[in-house]
Amino acid sequence: MVDKSYLEESEIINFSDSSLQSQAKNLSQNCNSDKEIAKNCFEYVLNEIHHSGDYKDEITTLKASDVLKYKTGWCYAKSHLLAALLRANKIPTGFCYQRLSCGEYKDNIYCLHGLNAVYLKDFGWYKIDARGNKKGVEAAFTPPFEKLAFELKEDEFDLATIYSKPLETVVETLQKNRSYEQMVNKLPLLDEFVRKAKVSDSEKLSLLTKSLTPFLFEEKLPKWFENELSVKSFEQRILSNEYQHFVYTKDNIILGFIAIKNKNHLYHLFVDKKYHKLGIANKLWQSVKTNLEVSDMIVNASLYAIKVYEALGFEICEEEKQYLQLKFQPMKYKSHICK
Repeated sequence: MVDKSYLEESEIINFSDSSLQSQAKNLSQNCNSDKEIAKNCFEYVLNEIHHSGDYKDEITTLKASDVLKYKTGWCYAKSHLLAALLRANKIPTGFCYQRLSCGEYKDNIYCLHGLNAVYLKDFGWYKIDARGNKKGVEAAFTPPFEKLAFELKEDEFDLATIYSKPLETVVETLQKNRSYEQMVNKLPLLDEFVRKAKVSDSEKLSLLTKSLTPFLFEEKLPKWFENELSVKSFEQRILSNEYQHFVYTKDNIILGFIAIKNKNHLYHLFVDKKYHKLGIANKLWQSVKTNLEVSDMIVNASLYAIKVYEALGFEICEEEKQYLQLKFQPMKYKSHICK
């Protein structure tokens, strides 16, 4: 079930505005499904609303109603309008971001790029990018296959979280910078975020987990577990369709990660010990819940981490167990009854 926050109105996503209501109604006419409505809304914002950066428009819009009124907006503002049109039609919509090189505006900088995720009944969460097409940029609405504006390059990332409201740093940037020149010199960036792991992260993940093994074993790390935490093992798991890994980074340093096996087994959850009790585990878990639409999840928790998992919504469902030298507590996500 999708959280109702993805349908909420706000000062920025102000879909009660009469012009927005009228446009949302027009775009839904003669549609027989949420997919058809979403496609119409997407193509309207994609094609009829200028990307302020492409057109060098000397106005910075923020509220959805202003984007509609002035027919221009940076990618972030266009995502606000698209969310408003979709939410006005009772279609859950969130905000997504990518960390991209901003070389088209300024050399050697990175910035956030804004887009949306829409929840479609037949497909679940589906990302769409209505920033506007141009040479080399060809986004489209083709569920279940995503066709976004940009292919990610080295040091470019998808932020894993689907936000129910625009990021505060994005809002502040659009509020404070009113011209094209001001915007290109102050494009927003986020220092801390959750993203999907890459194979190139394997060595860092291996080192991070090995640093935390004293919490798992009182004596020397067993060889079988050392192999489990090797760089090669991480590479194999990240490349495998059986596993999904998300990492929490700050200033491009990995502070924690979570790994899910077969979408129902929380396989690993480790946070750098210097950053314990700062909510990083919860942020990783929330990203998993949104991206994988978690309805059932098990974990073999280390005895040290039982309270952490309880705080995340897991409950003990069996007696404590032991595999070779490793003691663990079977737990299950608490929305389900342990059998």
